[in-house]
Amino acid sequence: MAVGVGLRIGSVVSTAVLASNDPGSPDPVVIARDTVLHIDSDGTTVLGGAPHPAGEARYLSGFLGRVGDPAGVTASDGRIYRAEDSMATAIACLLHECQPLPPDGGPDGGLPAVTATYPSRWDQSTVAALRAALDYADLRHIALVSDAEAAATWYASEISETPGQLVGIFHVDDGGSTVNLVRSGVSAGKAFRFAAKSAPSPAAQLATALGAFGWLSHNLDAVVVMGDGFVARDRSHVQSIADSLAAKLGVRTLVGPGPEQTAALGAAILAAGFTPARVVKARIGLPPSYDVTDVLTGGIPRIRELEAAERARAEAAAERDRAAGAPGSPAPVPATTASDPRSDDTRSDDSSADEAFGTTVTTVTTRPSRNYSAIGAVVAVILLLAFAAVALL
Repeated sequence: MAVGVGLRIGSVVSTAVLASNDPGSPDPVVIARDTVLHIDSDGTTVLGGAPHPAGEARYLSGFLGRVGDPAGVTASDGRIYRAEDSMATAIACLLHECQPLPPDGGPDGGLPAVTATYPSRWDQSTVAALRAALDYADLRHIALVSDAEAAATWYASEISETPGQLVGIFHVDDGGSTVNLVRSGVSAGKAFRFAAKSAPSPAAQLATALGAFGWLSHNLDAVVVMGDGFVARDRSHVQSIADSLAAKLGVRTLVGPGPEQTAALGAAILAAGFTPARVVKARIGLPPSYDVTDVLTGGIPRIRELEAAERARAEAAAERDRAAGAPGSPAPVPATTASDPRSDDTRSDDSSADEAFGTTVTTVTTRPSRNYSAIGAVVAVILLLAFAAVALL
């Protein structure tokens, strides 16, 4: 029985899925943890779980949006860590939660394969930074795939009857939304990122992505809507996005078993040996785990504490610059920006560069002005020479 392990580190909740692609196999196992690293005084690191008041030295969150950023991420005690190393540690902790794995559960008879996902909007250099951190942490056996490709795999395995279809992935988070097109299991091109402020409608966002490749909505087999962060906790809101896409574009639209967990389920399917671009295989039959699994460890307050401390440090640095008479440096851009509907807290955006995606930049070229005075002088000289020639005749 082949078993696959899918891992996803989210901005608020991280998920692990163990699944088999064999008929009659047990239901998949789903593990959810707060995206907070607890570091004990002896160096032991745990992802999520209850706080460790006795032995905890520091805790850390917000690293997902800082991967590849040389400024790193600040822990509760002020120490700075490389975000990609923190991400690799979180992946290792989440994988440890899946132990013990069946020694002969892999596709080739060895240990089960493991696939982890990363945000679809990441560029190649950011993915490479995470890959290098995983390799350094002796996690070379973990494959990486984008959230969009993993979600499309879930659709190809569980819903679609025809392999190799074009699938749209609409991913909403606290900072905005990301649109990807996946064809035959591979992203068609760069993700389209739309900031939450003044963003067009979901249907217009998807139409923009389709138009960039010369496609129309009828070219889509389906659209899968997924989410991340605090906004994903409101499933009715995510479902309303799916409903609006279906109504305006007339395309089949689905919300996966859990807005935050769809990608992890797809990653487990990939790890178990599913190849959607070539052949339809037996469905794994993953349950709607989002409805029965929730995070109850109180990690959200700790995430907010770290964000508040980050803002306070930035404001203090700006105040010192003003007191010294130096021009104030811009505050660092933290991981996500949005307002939690349950509070007045404002969170920072995953990446300031995200707002560039989906934005058209128009360059206006001004024609050089003509020197009409110089032209008039030349004409006058020519006329004078002509009159002189006539007089000589």
